[in-house]
Amino acid sequence: MRAFLSIHIISLTFLLFMNTSCTTEYADKIFINGNFYTMDTRQPTAEAVAIRDNKFILVGSNEDVLALSGNQTLVVDLEGAYVLPGLTESHLHFDNLGRNLLTEPLDVYWLQLDELMDRLAEAVSKASPGDWIIARGYNEALWDEIPHRRILDAFSPDNPIVLRRYCGHAHWVNSMALEAAGITADTPSPDAGHIFLDDEGQPSGVLVSAAGALVTDHIPPASELTETEELEAIRLASDTLLASGITTVHCISLTGLDDIRLRRKAYEQGKLKVRVMDALEADAAKELQEPLKGLYDDSYTVRWVKMFIDGSLGGRGAAMTEAYSDMPGEHGALRALGQDEEAYAKLVAELLEMGFTTRTHSIGDMGNHVTLNAFEKAMDISGIGPEHARLVVEHAQVLRPEDIPRFANRQIIASMQPVHATEDMLFVEDRIGHERAKTAYAWRSIIDQGGIIAAGSDYWVSPFNPFYGMHAAVTRQDRQNNPPGGWFPEQKMTRQEALWAYTTWPAYLEFSEHLKGSISAGKLADFVVIDSDYFRMPSNNIHQIQVLRTVLGGETVFLKED
Repeated sequence: MRAFLSIHIISLTFLLFMNTSCTTEYADKIFINGNFYTMDTRQPTAEAVAIRDNKFILVGSNEDVLALSGNQTLVVDLEGAYVLPGLTESHLHFDNLGRNLLTEPLDVYWLQLDELMDRLAEAVSKASPGDWIIARGYNEALWDEIPHRRILDAFSPDNPIVLRRYCGHAHWVNSMALEAAGITADTPSPDAGHIFLDDEGQPSGVLVSAAGALVTDHIPPASELTETEELEAIRLASDTLLASGITTVHCISLTGLDDIRLRRKAYEQGKLKVRVMDALEADAAKELQEPLKGLYDDSYTVRWVKMFIDGSLGGRGAAMTEAYSDMPGEHGALRALGQDEEAYAKLVAELLEMGFTTRTHSIGDMGNHVTLNAFEKAMDISGIGPEHARLVVEHAQVLRPEDIPRFANRQIIASMQPVHATEDMLFVEDRIGHERAKTAYAWRSIIDQGGIIAAGSDYWVSPFNPFYGMHAAVTRQDRQNNPPGGWFPEQKMTRQEALWAYTTWPAYLEFSEHLKGSISAGKLADFVVIDSDYFRMPSNNIHQIQVLRTVLGGETVFLKED
């Protein structure tokens, strides 16, 4: 009997050994000799990572990770380079990026007035009489002159001109464009819009928020891109974002069901690699009936609805409690959505019950107040609390001090664009005065109250380079490092917080904290290799960081040439 037991134990031990040996989880890929900043508080730094089936299986020392190297394992030596988790762009218009890369439209982004006039004069010289000249990106805060139709009329008597402000919420047009739209001194401003009049009581050519559509609706339709061209635009956008270290993008355009079909085709053809989280119009969400989650190996999700409550601060379309300091009597305007708070709340609640969460463009302190009210009411109506709702205020630029605590403990999430502060600082105090500006772009105040911020650029409003955003967040300065010490420097983020805003916090916003946001075993193997030590380099150089390699699900999808 003892002999039988002995043989049985030996056999069992042998089988266990054989089973362990056969199931050793060797890595598909290993990256060694890196300086990894993991953003995982349990293991903040590491030398190496092992990847299998598109996820990290081990994060640690070179020695420990190399122990998982098998005959088929690819080993990559990072030669001491610095590594961050894959970065998330939390507010970008993906379709605009792709189409702009494909078609190269007329861009007047932040040009001085004489440069802008030269660019437009060249476009007019190449156009036929009657052709519309369309461009985007002007910023009158850079000029001494105030935009007026006569400036454009001087060299464009035969061509309607429509310039869209860089924020997207104001237009500057010439007389021919006004005539085409039938706009006169007697034309009433539309709801949530304003037709500016000059000292003579005539339209000045500046149209804010909804008033812009009075002209843009008359622009002849551009030739539609073919599906082949649309797919190529998607590929260009995807590749460009990956080359910038962005592995996930929140597309906050109003995507419809046809756009979803095209996205899916692009993934299936291998043209779209960057992870895309899409937002829909409310009607499209209702037609879709339920969200799409984690398609194509956790690459594609559609679970947001985008809404608008007001316009922009620069264009004076943001809804303000008190009048604009530089335009007495003007408060901006709430869009139709915000004019019935109860209906707004019921719509958000209905969508929550379907599984969709809402992200609302809210910039003025009144716009933000109404949105926060509606979001809280929607959670009460639906019975779906903050943990499962994760409602998002897009921009949250100007806040009443008493509204800031409403972001605490992730009750509601702020999606903010750090570069907007360092661009808008040219005019903010003119628009709303010094006191109200103290709670504009109030990152520190939100974080100190226990809130989180998901950072992005709102391209094409601002450049999408994530290191421009981190630089602005940490310094409150532009890329020339002005003003000295930063604009309202008490609202700066720390470097850790700025990186959280591009990694861990947006992962929570998108319900992906178990998959993204840090370099941790079990999460998607997304990371970016950079040329500088983000945490130790001079803060005024953060915007100069260069991406050397981007890895998505363990695959190198961008490699900078020597």
